Amino acid sequence: MVTSDNVVRAGLTPKYRDVETLCSMLTYKQGLPEILEGVPVDEFTSRYSPPFDEFEVDRCILPSSGTVTFPAVPGPSIFLVLYGKGVMTVNNESISSLQQGDVLFVPASTQLEISSIIEADGDADKACSPLHLYRAGVNSKALE
Repeated sequence: MVTSDNVVRAGLTPKYRDVETLCSMLTYKQGLPEILEGVPVDEFTSRYSPPFDEFEVDRCILPSSGTVTFPAVPGPSIFLVLYGKGVMTVNNESISSLQQGDVLFVPASTQLEISSIIEADGDADKACSPLHLYRAGVNSKALE
């Protein structure tokens, strides 16, 4: 691996170890983590933007038979389906069914629509469960 000028090593390597610099960079500040409050994007989606520009996360809880549109963004996105079932549509064409555990890559500048579907397996609790998914992508502030 090529040496990087943004890495400070302190051990477990035959490469130069700069323990003094590493120790000078550490902080031992204790405290509780900052809990982010989501900002509503629409009636089903909240956006969580950490205090840095690398990424943001959208949390979408879509009720049975609900539909939400994720507008095109300038960077790529990754979607994770936590539970529920649904369908992803791009350009009015259904391209993927969604279910618990699915992870999907969505290229930059792609608008998509996600619809939850009612499960018809006879289990009333499951039939009414929402589609719960997350979208992680480049923070929109970083792409402005």
